[in-house]
Amino acid sequence: MNAATVLRREVSCAVRVMVRSPQTLFLVVALPVVYLVVIGSIFDGEEVNDVPGRSWSLSVSVIMTASVVVIGVVSATFQHLTLTLVQDREHGLLKRLRGTPLPTWVFLTAHVFTALLVSVALAVLVASCGVLAFDVALPGRRTLAALVTVALGGLSCSLVALPFSTLVSRASAALPMAFGVSLVLFFLSGNFFPGKALPDPVTTVANCFPVRHFFVAMLTAFDPHTTGAGFEWEHLAVLGGWAAAGSVMALRWFRWTPTGDE
Repeated sequence: MNAATVLRREVSCAVRVMVRSPQTLFLVVALPVVYLVVIGSIFDGEEVNDVPGRSWSLSVSVIMTASVVVIGVVSATFQHLTLTLVQDREHGLLKRLRGTPLPTWVFLTAHVFTALLVSVALAVLVASCGVLAFDVALPGRRTLAALVTVALGGLSCSLVALPFSTLVSRASAALPMAFGVSLVLFFLSGNFFPGKALPDPVTTVANCFPVRHFFVAMLTAFDPHTTGAGFEWEHLAVLGGWAAAGSVMALRWFRWTPTGDE
């Protein structure tokens, strides 16, 4: 059996496991949609005149749709992978896996690829909710930029989850730690503050992490005033750098054996 066939079967298995988990479905699918519906309903019809980096006003619904796409992708990649890998490691599944004929790179690639597939599907779902509920315009000619941004943002968050999982020593702590780190980054990046200019120190800290760059690039793709193809190359390059850094750190520090703390 060739590697492509094994990889396809592993992806299929990972998708089934994700879909059958109520906790995952709530965290990855339901919660981002709830964010969009609640915040979008509160600010429905309002526009912001001082969006950082833009001289024109922008609908809060557009900002929140782009923001929730980012929140959903981070949930489907960073949070979900951290939870899955830590639980599998602490329950001894990763250790036993290394004793099977399944190549470890196929196992990890399948999980990352599954997270990316779910990210794209979730982005489409959130964008559709924005269109149907709040009259947000689809990216149109910027669709390719939006898809590339989702893919690269999802890839960077997925690969960062691999070394981050080594910092979590207990299976019961995986979700609180991943969710807590994500929530802090969402606040620092302005995901819950539609169009508000953040203090310079906050922006400086946020720019050190991928979520802020992901959000800015996604907002450009959804902004109807954007000219051209909608690619934010500088921010996409930062996401690519985080993906590369995550890969290097995972090769060096990823753990396959339980820590024994639980």
